[in-house]
Amino acid sequence: MINELIGAGVLGAAGTFGAYWYLKFRCLLPMESSLRSSRKAFADFTAFTRETMERAYAPEQPEHYGDITNYYLIKFHKAFPDGAILLFEKGDAQWRLTNYLKHFKAEPKLLTSYKWSAFDRSSVEGELLRFDDVRTGDHQGVDELFGLFGVRSAMMCTFKPAAGGPERLIVFGAASPACFDAAQPYLRFVASQLSSISRVSDKVIALKKETEHLKSEVSAVVKELDVAGSRLIQRARERKALYEVVTKVTAPANDAQNGCAAILNVVAKMVEADVVACLLFDEAKGELVVSPGAYGIPEPERMLYSIPVSNHASASVRTFLSRKPFITADAQNDPDVLARYAKLWDIHSLMIVPISLRDRIIGVMRVGSRRPDFFTPDQLEFLTIIADELAIIIEMFTLYENLSNKAQELAQLNKLKDEFLATVSHELKTPLTTIKGFVSVILSGEVGPLNEQQQNFLTVTDQSVNRLTSLISNLLDLSRLNGKVEMEFHNVDLSELVRASVSAMQLKAREKNVTLTNAMPKGLPPVQADTRWITQVVDNLVINAIKYAGTGASVKVDGTDKGEAVVVCVEDNGPGIPAAEQKMVFDKFYRGKASVNQVPGTGLGLAICKSVVEKHGGKIWVESRPGKGSKFCFALPVSKKQA
Repeated sequence: MINELIGAGVLGAAGTFGAYWYLKFRCLLPMESSLRSSRKAFADFTAFTRETMERAYAPEQPEHYGDITNYYLIKFHKAFPDGAILLFEKGDAQWRLTNYLKHFKAEPKLLTSYKWSAFDRSSVEGELLRFDDVRTGDHQGVDELFGLFGVRSAMMCTFKPAAGGPERLIVFGAASPACFDAAQPYLRFVASQLSSISRVSDKVIALKKETEHLKSEVSAVVKELDVAGSRLIQRARERKALYEVVTKVTAPANDAQNGCAAILNVVAKMVEADVVACLLFDEAKGELVVSPGAYGIPEPERMLYSIPVSNHASASVRTFLSRKPFITADAQNDPDVLARYAKLWDIHSLMIVPISLRDRIIGVMRVGSRRPDFFTPDQLEFLTIIADELAIIIEMFTLYENLSNKAQELAQLNKLKDEFLATVSHELKTPLTTIKGFVSVILSGEVGPLNEQQQNFLTVTDQSVNRLTSLISNLLDLSRLNGKVEMEFHNVDLSELVRASVSAMQLKAREKNVTLTNAMPKGLPPVQADTRWITQVVDNLVINAIKYAGTGASVKVDGTDKGEAVVVCVEDNGPGIPAAEQKMVFDKFYRGKASVNQVPGTGLGLAICKSVVEKHGGKIWVESRPGKGSKFCFALPVSKKQA
């Protein structure tokens, strides 16, 4: 029994083993072989596509497209060397052979025409066609051609060449269709790539043609611009030279005669003229007269040239009246020109242009050359531009001369005014001192008792003398500051200066019931200043704060170190200053509208402060809001020479 079981087991194992190897050889091995073949075919196709695409490019000329087509066909034939590759081109309802790849029995002739309905069908449908047996069908010479290459089976596919060339068709032929499955993706890829390259190439070629067209147009435009540019550059150089002269001649040291002479000299150089002159209209005489500074005309001959505007035989007069430029090739023989002046200056070619300023004509410019037929219309046009600018320059010189005369008159008047103020102020101080002295003696009672009315009258007189003395003192200060006042600069401690000023003003503050506080910090850096004038600035600001703040108000003086400058501020809690008046408080004789009839003053204190601070290289300003008080500040630069 055991032996029987062992025998059965052995038989079963042998059967299983046999069945396994049967299945292995019958099914698995063919499948594995097929898989390996498929992988190899896929790898070969991938390598083919990668290699061909790396070498692909868009041809810039139609003839180059044939090179890339041959490259693709050679690579295709290298992958299937046993097959035959034929390239056909369509024309006149027939297909001509243009290229082939394969060993052949007898060399076929290129550009031979063939006809086969399969070719036309592939062209119409645009699809790949496959024929396992090409001996069937309506051939016309194709069977003989295929016989030379040993082709019995064929695949074909069309593609479009570049630059709109005739349609082309690739035929892959073999002795049998055994390799068609492997070759079909290659054929599709080659046809597809060639069609894609043709489309890109068409665009590249079109763009190249358009670029060439644009280049030709640009070249033509550049040539025109070169011509115009040369003229513009020349004119720009001439204009630049003219403006350089204008810049020089408009300096204060020059006058109209020198300026016009320089400009006419430039005009003569620009047009290579021998004579250039401006004939300006003299309204008093009614004549065109040669202005000073003419080029190429001696002074005695210049004095001989003046033409009444009633003389219409003169080309200059006609140009002046009509405002139209004039040009002649030979002035000495031209009936439209007064020949005696042309002979006087020995000129033949002549240009005359009007000199106009807006709607007003002021004269003409004559430009002459000793050479006949020398000037051109372009020069006449440019001369017209120069004449327009010359009119502005002549007007400018005239205005400048008038302004210079006015400035001299004003300077002289200002000097007389300063001298008058200084003289009158000095002359007034002596009688005012005498008046104040006698009034003080009388008020003291040394010359006898006074009744109440006499006491009041003399008190008003004493106050008026004080105000007049203050006004004269301020006028003298302004006169000095407007002149060349000499200040003695040295290191000044503003904290100590403000302390002394505040101490001196305490009595006036108590009289007005005003609280005056000194909040200046110690240790502020010194400033370069004149002690006398800066003390007057502080005194004026403190006195103004006491007067305008009102009874019961408070005034504070403080300072701040700003690094490069020290700022001193006088602040009060009075009625403040309206914004519209803040810009005018530093003007001479200006007084606020609200206080002009309530607080006595001359309106010169702040003007003096501003002038003094600015002469110290500083700045003064006001900060105020109505009902919130006022804050007057000035800043002085810190001294670079520390004590």
